[in-house]
Amino acid sequence: MNDFNRQPGAIDDPGMKGGIDPQLDALPPGSSADDTGEPGEPEAAELDLPGPDDPVAWSYVEADTLVVGPNGDELGRVAAMLGTETEGIFHGVAVTPYRDGTTRVVPADAVTRLTSAKVEIAYDVDQLEAAEEHKPIEV
Repeated sequence: MNDFNRQPGAIDDPGMKGGIDPQLDALPPGSSADDTGEPGEPEAAELDLPGPDDPVAWSYVEADTLVVGPNGDELGRVAAMLGTETEGIFHGVAVTPYRDGTTRVVPADAVTRLTSAKVEIAYDVDQLEAAEEHKPIEV
């Protein structure tokens, strides 16, 4: 017997007889993305969104997000996230500090945490003020 003479499905799953659909057991509530279970539970779309303290990818952080230092001090706001989107490489954050308003570059290795609500960096106020000034590339 060659493969052309077998029943359909016999090659993929030897335990099944060709042409017969497997019996699927009903899944309990909440076991699939479109069935979150009981009334009052979050909808599927709500489950996909990160909370304000959940870590996120650099590309998810928006301009004007709060920037805090190592002690939780509010230092400024995100002017831009710096990275190469095509390769997904994160280079750092352009931060506009509250103290002098000159946008500075915080390199990726000084960024300690990214969430949708804030960016935590390893720089304090003085280190941020001494950081390199951000000069956007004009295209």
